[in-house]
Amino acid sequence: MGPRFTGRVAIVTGASMGIGRAIALQLAAEGAHVVMCARRQPRLDELSQEIAAAGGSSTAVALDVNDLDGFAELIRDTHAEHGRLDVLVNNAPSVVGGMVVDQTIEQWRSNFTASVDSVFVGCKEAMKIMQPQGSGSIINISSVSSLRAGMAAGAYSGSKAAVNQFTCCAAMEAAPYNVRLNVVAPGSVVTPGQQTAFRNDQKISDLVAGAIPMQRHAEAEEVAEAVCFLASDQASFITGVILPVDGGKTPQMYIPSFDITALDNVDADKA
Repeated sequence: MGPRFTGRVAIVTGASMGIGRAIALQLAAEGAHVVMCARRQPRLDELSQEIAAAGGSSTAVALDVNDLDGFAELIRDTHAEHGRLDVLVNNAPSVVGGMVVDQTIEQWRSNFTASVDSVFVGCKEAMKIMQPQGSGSIINISSVSSLRAGMAAGAYSGSKAAVNQFTCCAAMEAAPYNVRLNVVAPGSVVTPGQQTAFRNDQKISDLVAGAIPMQRHAEAEEVAEAVCFLASDQASFITGVILPVDGGKTPQMYIPSFDITALDNVDADKA
């Protein structure tokens, strides 16, 4: 497959590690100039050097998307410098878990500030550029937790569900201008954040992988491929979609473990 983003400009938030890093690398490898932001400048600088060594082009900006004014300014500055904005990937994560009865309002709000407020600001500023431009693609990174319930995940899941519905509504507004908004909802992905959540315990990792129909975790690059597809002209008639990248976890029906071979002797007509 040839470069799909030659001459195009992309912004990726939370780009210093994990899924965001993989997305930035893939977009750059396919010809985009990638403006990458995250909180840690040294990691961004290392990524920028890796992109340059591979012949790509990027700009690294230390920014916490919780700084909503700063994030809006980054988008406006990118447009002012490059004269266009073709792709925005709102990826920067915030995961503050906790049982509902124990979680503070500050912890609740911290999920929504990073996951919802920054997505709103990013989409608003990008749409103001892309709609007059007559083209553009925005991909918001959600989670399968937005589609299925789990313990101690009320704030996180709620914030990601808000991202889903907001994206679909914004997609309706942008569609007449040939601007597309979609969601990628990853399942369990091998990232530094995942390893921290699993306490670097291989047994926990294996247990979670075993509950996924494909019997493994996703690689960050697999999520990046889905994002780049939706960002590309190959998805030119796709908007308002929530795409799970989860190895089949979202549609899976839970059935307690048992000896499935015992069903061989069951007469379905008499059951």
